[in-house]
Amino acid sequence: MQAAPGDRLLRIGIAVTVVGLACTLVAIAPLVIPSLQLSGVWWFLSMLTGVGIALVLTGLVRSARSRRSTRVT
Repeated sequence: MQAAPGDRLLRIGIAVTVVGLACTLVAIAPLVIPSLQLSGVWWFLSMLTGVGIALVLTGLVRSARSRRSTRVT
């Protein structure tokens, strides 16, 4: 069985989301450890979470559209 067109986009989106969540944990570390000083780049990198979720949703839409158009009657 061939993979749906959006499957690769889903996998990439999941990976980007996980990286973004890890960056978010690093970015909020100064809230737990007040003496820790980080640059603002970590806040920018934590926005990868939203990009990853957008990729996942786009992959889901592409997969659903391809399955709908190839429906066997």
